[in-house]
Amino acid sequence: MSHLFDLSTLEWKPVRPEITSGVFGKAMLDGGLKAVLTRVESGGKFRMHTDKYAHLFYFLSGEGVVWVAGEKTAVRPGVVAQVDAGVEHAYENTGREDLVLVSLNIPA
Repeated sequence: MSHLFDLSTLEWKPVRPEITSGVFGKAMLDGGLKAVLTRVESGGKFRMHTDKYAHLFYFLSGEGVVWVAGEKTAVRPGVVAQVDAGVEHAYENTGREDLVLVSLNIPA
């Protein structure tokens, strides 16, 4: 289904509050493939976890760190993290401004 909408009109909603703090999202696509514009407040984090689906994280603004399979990497605008299904991962905003990324959830 084709659809055009203004993302700024959507409300920021908490993302998986059972394993996050200060993480909010706006769903852009929600089907087999899920695309979410994600905002992480200063000090906010997505705690270490695994999922049954793969991810692609594209960092748009801010600064932070991402952990994938035990490896910690600094993130800034333009960095992309690929996470296979079943691989442990997390990210955290270490800066003073919001960390903003596009998160794709890709069915395995």
